[in-house]
Amino acid sequence: MKKKAAIILLISSMLLTSCSTKQVSSEKYISITDDVGTKIELKSPAKKIISLYSAHTENLFSLGLNEEIVGVGRSESYPKEALKKKAFDYKGDPEEIIKEKPDVVLMRTTITKTNPDFVKKLQDAGIQVVTLYPENFNDFDKYITDLGIITGKEKEAKTKLEEFHKSLNEIKAAGEKISKKKNIFLETMAKGVKTATKDSFAYKSIEFTGGVNIAKDIKDDNATSTILDFGEEKLLSMAQVIDVYVAQKGAMNSDVSENAIKNRPGFDKIKAIKDNKIVIVDEKLVSSPTFRYVEGVKQLQKSIYPELSK
Repeated sequence: MKKKAAIILLISSMLLTSCSTKQVSSEKYISITDDVGTKIELKSPAKKIISLYSAHTENLFSLGLNEEIVGVGRSESYPKEALKKKAFDYKGDPEEIIKEKPDVVLMRTTITKTNPDFVKKLQDAGIQVVTLYPENFNDFDKYITDLGIITGKEKEAKTKLEEFHKSLNEIKAAGEKISKKKNIFLETMAKGVKTATKDSFAYKSIEFTGGVNIAKDIKDDNATSTILDFGEEKLLSMAQVIDVYVAQKGAMNSDVSENAIKNRPGFDKIKAIKDNKIVIVDEKLVSSPTFRYVEGVKQLQKSIYPELSK
C-alpha cells in the first residue's frame, strides 16, 4: 500500500509540474511598437498607469479604467474623476513619477520629443514610457487599439470603436440628405488665419456634417502638424462664398469669440459675418482624439444645418 501511495504521489507531482510548465510557457506577453519606434513589452496589462496627456486620460476612462490610473497631467478637465487623481508635470522632477512605480507612463509625441532627458530618466529607472498620438483621423483606430492592448481592454476598445464609427456614419448620412450644401471656413488659429489639414480630425468634422470646406483645394505639403496657413488675403478673396464661419476655441485659439471675429479689419465683407453665421466650437470636441469627437461633430452639424434638429 505504501509503495502504491508513493507512486500516486509521484504521478500527481509530475502532473502538477507539467501544468505549471504549461502555464509559464503559454504566458502571453504584450508587445507593441509606439509612435516614436520604441518597442514596448509588458508581461501583463498595465495596472498602474500615469497619463501625461489629457486625451489619453479621457480615453482610458472611456475604456472602463479608473483605479488603474494613478496619475495624470496638470491640464485635465474631463472627466471629473480625472481631477481627483494625483497630478504630475513632465517639466518637473521625474523622481516624483519614479516614486509611484507605474507600469507605464503614457505621453504624446511632442512631449517625448521635446523632453528627452525627462523620458530617459524614467526609462533608466525601468519605467515603460509609451508614446502614442494619432496625428490624423485615420490613425485613431490603431491608437485606441494600442491603448486597449496595453491595458487589457482590447474587447472594450473594439466595441467603442464600432460605436464611434456607427455614430459618425449616421451623422454623415444625415448631412448627405441636405440638398443645398453650405460653404464653410474653419479657423484653427486666428493669428495668420490658419485652418486644418485634410486628414485632421478638425477638417474631417466639416466633411461629416455635410458642409463644404473652402480649403479643400489648398495643398498642405508645407503644413506644420495639422495646422495649415490659409492667410487673410486668400480668406477675404473668397468672402462672398463663405456661408458659415466656424472657429474652434481652446488652447490654440483662446481669445476667439463672435465679437472678436466681427471686429477684425475687413471681415465685415465676409458673407457669413454679414449674415451672423458664426459658429464657435470647442477645440477639445473637434480636434482632440477622443470618443467625444462624435459629440462635437453632432453639435457642429446642428449649428451649420439647424433644420436637421427640427
